[in-house]
Amino acid sequence: MSGHRYYVISPNGRMILGLDNTRAAEATAVEYGDGAQVVDTLAKAYQPMLQEVLEGELVISGVSGWDTGKPGGLDRDLIEAVKKGKAAIVRAFLEKGADPNARDRNGGAALHWAAGGGKAEIIRLLLDAGADTEARDHNGMTALDVARRRGRKDIGALLGG
Repeated sequence: MSGHRYYVISPNGRMILGLDNTRAAEATAVEYGDGAQVVDTLAKAYQPMLQEVLEGELVISGVSGWDTGKPGGLDRDLIEAVKKGKAAIVRAFLEKGADPNARDRNGGAALHWAAGGGKAEIIRLLLDAGADTEARDHNGMTALDVARRRGRKDIGALLGG
């Protein structure tokens, strides 16, 4: 785990590289080619957080920051990334050291948010990082319970249900 600002994810998703220099991150992504992504884990509100290489050019992928990087806020940042539903951002925060079992103020774990949003790829990332499928929120619900309540059989299957 590292504390870099920028994370470059290869097009096939197999490699992730942490960098602190904007130009180096952007150049690396362009070198990787179409589908490579750059995540700025310290993006402030209204600033682009996610960029992707399309046709050899780095373009903004429509996700803004939320004043990330506040002291002690890495787990909060992970929860927000899960809510945004972008796997690349979630992966960057996990790589940066966020707890895959991070919880919001109401006890909802990152896995609960991913299950509720039907985000299979994010669920896989969280599970691979060690997320606890038995964690319960303030209502006593597991992520599997959330998926079932939302009628998401596909997600339930990922969670062992």
